[in-house]
Amino acid sequence: MKEEDIKLAKWLDGKMEGAELEEFKKSPEYHTYQKIKDYSAELTAPQADIDTIYKNVAKSRNQNKGVRKLTPWFAKIAAVLIIALGVTFFFYTTHTTNQIAMAGEHTEFLLPDNSTVMLNSGSQAEYKTWNWDDNRKVELNGEAFFKVAKGKKFDVVTPNGIVTVVGTQFNVKNRNNRFEVTCYEGKVKVSSNGTEVLLRPGQTIAYEGNENVAVEFETDTTPGWLTYEAEFHKETFDNVIAEIERQYNIEIETNKGNYSTFSGVLPMDNLDEALDIFTTAYQLKTKKTGNKIILTPMNESKH
Repeated sequence: MKEEDIKLAKWLDGKMEGAELEEFKKSPEYHTYQKIKDYSAELTAPQADIDTIYKNVAKSRNQNKGVRKLTPWFAKIAAVLIIALGVTFFFYTTHTTNQIAMAGEHTEFLLPDNSTVMLNSGSQAEYKTWNWDDNRKVELNGEAFFKVAKGKKFDVVTPNGIVTVVGTQFNVKNRNNRFEVTCYEGKVKVSSNGTEVLLRPGQTIAYEGNENVAVEFETDTTPGWLTYEAEFHKETFDNVIAEIERQYNIEIETNKGNYSTFSGVLPMDNLDEALDIFTTAYQLKTKKTGNKIILTPMNESKH
């Protein structure tokens, strides 16, 4: 029996005291052990004489052999095994798979039903692989394109809304106050701001905070960011700046101003070209300092 198992059995038996108990409580596994012990205490089972059961089993196997008395350590070892199995089950059933696309990167992965998810830069998705059939949910922060396996269904949950899908292809953007969903194939149901909208191919629903944003019909079959082109539909100045920072993993400093929204396409594989398009739209000038870019107005007027 391993030393840690002996300690666990001693703790279960209430014989651990003083410094040894305090040290045990500081172990990373202690809180999990305590939870499982508490849950186990709430369970009830028929009363049984373990020694009698052991004797009967042994006797039935070999009438000619004597029966050894079950030692107290047998119960301790059994308890350790139960705790070990409980810990494994606890971690397995509560474990969340976390997928991340760092700034300047894209990440692709498969869900348990073989649906494909592609994360845009600075995005994160979480889901549970255990019992997926009864817990079909992906929590998303950022932006992702989903290609859902035929006949499969799940929800994409974001802080600003929920997207329910069945065998479809769609894009979800959840950045700050911006919530935007575009359907490319099949149908998707979007629940946000107390309303439900059913999207068909080419349709987009977008919200900036609680305000609905009118977006043009989408003619492409996939979102532009998959080929390193960021598309913006009446996006706020700050949101566009944040996206450029995210895609190029840089820092941009700007003055505060009452800038109009931006609609258009910016390349995300050519920083100079992206800045040229963006600064021309707002009549800004660019100054580079290391990994930092400073944007200032060409004159004092605000745009």
